[in-house]
Amino acid sequence: MLWDAIGSAVTPRTVLHLPAAGRSIPLSRLLGDTDATAAAIDGDRRVGLLMANGEPWLRGLLACLRTGAAAVPIALPGAFGAGAYLEHLQRIVDDAELDTLLVDETGIRLLKRLDGEVAGVRIRDIDSADPVGPRRDPRRGADDYAVIQYTSGSTSAPKGVALTAANVMAGLGVIVDAAAWTDDDCMGLWLPLFHDMGLFATLASLVHGTSVCLWRPTDFARDPRRWLAECAASPTTAVPMPNFGYQTLATAFGDGVPADMDLSRWRLAFNGAEPVRQATVREFTEVFAPSGFRPEAMRPCYGMAEATLMVTCLPEGSAPRALTVDRFQLGPGDAIRIVLEDSDAGWTVMSAGVAAGDMRWRVGEPGRVGEIEISGPAVMGGYLGVPATGQPFTDDGWLRTGDLGFEHDGQLYVAGRVKDMIIQHGKNYYAEDIEEIVRRFPSADAGRCAAIGVTESGAEYIAVLLETPLASTPAAELAAAVEAEVRAVLGPGVARVYPVAPKTIPHTSSGKVRRRAARELCRRITQEGALA
Repeated sequence: MLWDAIGSAVTPRTVLHLPAAGRSIPLSRLLGDTDATAAAIDGDRRVGLLMANGEPWLRGLLACLRTGAAAVPIALPGAFGAGAYLEHLQRIVDDAELDTLLVDETGIRLLKRLDGEVAGVRIRDIDSADPVGPRRDPRRGADDYAVIQYTSGSTSAPKGVALTAANVMAGLGVIVDAAAWTDDDCMGLWLPLFHDMGLFATLASLVHGTSVCLWRPTDFARDPRRWLAECAASPTTAVPMPNFGYQTLATAFGDGVPADMDLSRWRLAFNGAEPVRQATVREFTEVFAPSGFRPEAMRPCYGMAEATLMVTCLPEGSAPRALTVDRFQLGPGDAIRIVLEDSDAGWTVMSAGVAAGDMRWRVGEPGRVGEIEISGPAVMGGYLGVPATGQPFTDDGWLRTGDLGFEHDGQLYVAGRVKDMIIQHGKNYYAEDIEEIVRRFPSADAGRCAAIGVTESGAEYIAVLLETPLASTPAAELAAAVEAEVRAVLGPGVARVYPVAPKTIPHTSSGKVRRRAARELCRRITQEGALA
């Protein structure tokens, strides 16, 4: 289904552009080059993709679609240590019952660095005719699923989101519909293809027969100014990225934008995958307005891998909307209370828009906080291998997302994760709210932080881990100042701030805080007095 849809949509103008490498590959040629890779995995049921962004990754995906094997994108290490990553990789191999693991140069180097071997799977260099390792159950035939997307595991162990070809096609239709995609559009992205936002944004463009400009995440992270210059000079008309990406760009060009940079071609700037911050939207728009960026191009959205990406999106042509509400009235069942933007209790939440395409969402009674539930043909049938009693569905078949939100004027506002809500002394606090307060602090705006609820010896408080390169004494002074700021907003005795070294706080491959691991780090710090 997906292979045929891509093949029938391709035109001479459908091109994979690799601006950082200075190469462009017609999609028709890439489809032809898929033959050898497809032959190498023919008969496999499930195939892992452990590669960096680029032509080999897409070729591996297309080979899976052609042969009927389920493609299983696997995140590169990111914040994982070698031992933890090997365990993570082996778990996916076993859980997904992979037959083959396709790797490129990046994947080969990674496997050589790991202290151990990946068992029970054939490892194959996508550009080599020689397989490595045992082949598990060869020639098992096509799978029921087209993609098995492993969640990032921010609050629990990663789970396999099992998506049929029909789920994926429906999800891509939702994206195309929300974007009002045209034959002249081109998707430009640096997001990793193993992440749902990168994967499905790319596929949405390809099934419509339009071009893609693809960079590696490191191209963006190492030099955001160069990345934006290359993107502005490319055919890109739409970009998807999390809020931190827009903040990174606004900060990088805070001293001014080159006069020859033109962003007037950007008609879509999807902002999702993490909470959208009003301050970021304002700053980005102000910084790049002289370069032709239009406010209505910024499109906050809400989605997840379980829905094949998009659930809601700001309507086309609408400027981003925000609502300032009482941060202490955002627990489940609370009636939202709108306050002035400069209120001491005010927390500004951005609208995630309305239902996209044929997706549906509900949160219970309008104006009250509830768990967001979703339904539609793009929603998965369930997590791989999880019994029916463990699946996150309501009795009437809606998916429980684990996110809390509310409806206002027909639009969805996302308050935060159920598991990230911290209850202390009878009050509800959201980890994301606390972390935003910390990031606003002048000396901590470049640092990463994590808020965790702690209960010990009868005492309840919120621990905030704050990464800083400062030495012991200035780090302690910074922590004290940040702690005072958090308490000024949330109340006395609520939070304690602990400075930790850079790159200490555990994050998922998509940049979210791994709450369980962060809680364990906090336990070591508070109980052992060790600053990691």
